[in-house]
Amino acid sequence: MSKLNKYLIMVIVIGCMWAPLYAQDIDNTFQTRTEFKLSYKLSKKWKIQATPELRLDDSFSIDKYIIELKTIYNPFKKLALGASYRFVANTRETKPTEYIQRYAFDAKYNFKFDRWKPLLCLRYTNYSEDDADGEFLRYKAGVEYNIRKCKLSPFAGAELFHEFNNQELFKVRYSLGSDYKLSKKHAISVAYKLDYYMQKFENKHILYFGYKFKL
Repeated sequence: MSKLNKYLIMVIVIGCMWAPLYAQDIDNTFQTRTEFKLSYKLSKKWKIQATPELRLDDSFSIDKYIIELKTIYNPFKKLALGASYRFVANTRETKPTEYIQRYAFDAKYNFKFDRWKPLLCLRYTNYSEDDADGEFLRYKAGVEYNIRKCKLSPFAGAELFHEFNNQELFKVRYSLGSDYKLSKKHAISVAYKLDYYMQKFENKHILYFGYKFKL
């Protein structure tokens, strides 16, 4: 692929991400998410992950506590099958804390060409962050770029949330960020995510910080 084509792809992806920001009469909410992802490779094909996460609302008050456990199986080099369980404590000001259990199953396919790493993912889950009673299919496409002689690996992606109950697209999530490799086992990640809701006039702006550690 020529350099011109590579730059055109990045311009198109970034343009699509920023387009929803310019719609008028939309309510904007803000959230900060921090997580620590611990992974351990059991064998060449099996891996497990534990991910505690903390979410803060726009006033930096605690919104949710989350712990997720996940197992990943690689039947082939480019394909990963995953199953996860998530426990959510949703703190509320005027009501008792709400406890939610979520499960999800996904299939991811990624490959490399040159220094690019595209990703396709299909996920089924019994709820999204906004609707605990719905079932969703999530379709994600993304790309990561490994900069030569640099510890930064920028990435961009888009994800559709398809709600089963109403048979409609619930929202689109756009993301743009970068990983920074500290060592072979340690990395940090910073990203901006935008949830663009299809059925209501609302955007959610998410600032994400992550730390990854491989045992």
